[in-house]
Amino acid sequence: MSEEALAATIQIGDLLVRSGLMSSEKLDEANRLAFKMRLPIGRILTMHGHVTEAMLAKAIEIQARIKDKALPLDHGVNALKVSCRDDIEVDEALNRLMPKAKPTVVPTSNRLGEILMAAGYASPKQVEEAMIHAADTGLPLGMVLLSKGVLTRTGLNSALTAQRLIRQGVSERDKILFALKEARLRARSLTESLRNQAIDPSPIEQEFGIGELLVLAGIVSESQLMSARESEVVDGKSLEKAICESGFASEPCVQTASQLLKMIKEGMLFENQAAAIVKKIQFVTSYDELNKVLAGIDEIQDELAEEKPEIQIPEILKKAGLISDKELQIATALALANRQPLLKTLLDAKLVNEKNLDLANQCKIYLDHNLIQLEQATIAIVYAIENNLTIDETLDCFGWSAPVV
Repeated sequence: MSEEALAATIQIGDLLVRSGLMSSEKLDEANRLAFKMRLPIGRILTMHGHVTEAMLAKAIEIQARIKDKALPLDHGVNALKVSCRDDIEVDEALNRLMPKAKPTVVPTSNRLGEILMAAGYASPKQVEEAMIHAADTGLPLGMVLLSKGVLTRTGLNSALTAQRLIRQGVSERDKILFALKEARLRARSLTESLRNQAIDPSPIEQEFGIGELLVLAGIVSESQLMSARESEVVDGKSLEKAICESGFASEPCVQTASQLLKMIKEGMLFENQAAAIVKKIQFVTSYDELNKVLAGIDEIQDELAEEKPEIQIPEILKKAGLISDKELQIATALALANRQPLLKTLLDAKLVNEKNLDLANQCKIYLDHNLIQLEQATIAIVYAIENNLTIDETLDCFGWSAPVV
């Protein structure tokens, strides 16, 4: 990989290793733990004392400057080392290393926080507080604002889409921001606002891709997919890499899902068949394990033919009394009209909240593996909501024991 390509994709862990602040062995261990616990790598590093919160914040700042092409990779590595060793600010470390160099203005106008403020989605204070929280938790800025209720899921998705369009140079920045602001004020889709500004939205219109396949397979939740998409746009990495590095799915699983997508497009597989195959390999962590599973692909296909129909999340929500038949019919019609996932429509219309959706999603995973029955799932969801418990805690309360999948 060229130095330029490496700089464009440099990760926090790599920066810390290159600067001598931690060993590659500890990073590998942290990456495995992040995958297992489904937590951001930065959170794992601070939880286990590999780095301090201050060191992580400095690494994040250096990473942003390198990716914005405001700082060469080698200078960034050295600055991080000096800044952490001498407990000084990043700018002071840079001045020590390059005292005669003309200060470089760090371009920030196309960062997500700036775009959200420019379009009126968030105030400077809200963005500043969210950035502090993001540094503390390792969560992406957009997901922090979403969790705090500053942004809706639709608003975050629109802002990320606008950011991608700006970076791709599809149109002038001001025109795209105007369309984003108009979408917010008029409560309309960004696609519609873009077309009103004579901006072609087709470069970023989503089709059934890797994220949708993993969601359909029950491996990744809608929230996790949104988080990965933010990382894709903000950090300039592929969605596949963002999903793997976030610990949402293993690399062998994601790569196989990519191959299955090609088979879907070539008419060799249906979407539900591909999702069932991905589900079989979701916990493999090596290519040896993967090959063993895929060696029985014919048996998997035979199983699919005999499998009972999958219970979908909307049905679980309905059985638990969280949505009515009429609400589900209306949401289905809206989802088809807007060409967006049904679960996203239910959230946007506030027919269900994210917490209840996560509970239903957890139950679906256990139902798909035949570890609990639908009746148990509906009872567990209602009890979990009433008592502010997780599904695992609820199953333990009833003596059903939380299953291991």
